Amino acid sequence: MNLLIKVALFVFLSFVSTTFAIAQEQDKPMPDRWRGLILDQSTFDDAVRVLGKPAKDKIGSVSAQEIDNWLTKKRKEKIFRNVQFDKPEGMKKVFLSFLDDKLVMITLQLKNSISPEAISNIYGVPFEPKIGAMNIALNPRDFEHNQGKIYPKTYPTVYSMVAVSERSFVTAMVTNVPSLLGALGKSAGVADKPGSFPGKVEFITLVSRTLENRDGADVLK
Repeated sequence: MNLLIKVALFVFLSFVSTTFAIAQEQDKPMPDRWRGLILDQSTFDDAVRVLGKPAKDKIGSVSAQEIDNWLTKKRKEKIFRNVQFDKPEGMKKVFLSFLDDKLVMITLQLKNSISPEAISNIYGVPFEPKIGAMNIALNPRDFEHNQGKIYPKTYPTVYSMVAVSERSFVTAMVTNVPSLLGALGKSAGVADKPGSFPGKVEFITLVSRTLENRDGADVLK
């Protein structure tokens, strides 16, 4: 009898631990979803149930340049449903884009900015500053190497950090406006150390990898 009780107790505790771990996993920020709205799964009706009636609802193309660079020509010709929600809890605005009634892009305009140092830990994927190969080739002295990666020595007033997860691309737009410290001689555009990032994250965009640019893939099979 005691053995049966011990086995039952073990099974119960294992179930509780697993359930708690799954709940924690679902509750934390993830790079393919926001507040239960999941890329490639959620519909416009799902968004309305979560956020209410949108402030704007338009049909057209996606406009964010960083996102447009990832789209194939075919996708650029597609018609997206772009909706805007004003002042959801914790946000200034939220922009959602749907393709064939499936959510493919989430853009969050943060009410309270986040340190770019924290964004990798928040989503559990590594973020790197977006640097054009042409910029590196033309201005090599403006960049430094650290642990096999390339970082700017100084950062512009606005720059992007990007990450790639299994199901999404993530872009964080960082504003890097000079502060009082800059006026006193310490440039706000200089990172404290190689691999650190100055400024504050103002926008975060999650993009489905179903929109990934794969032009020319057929010839490589």
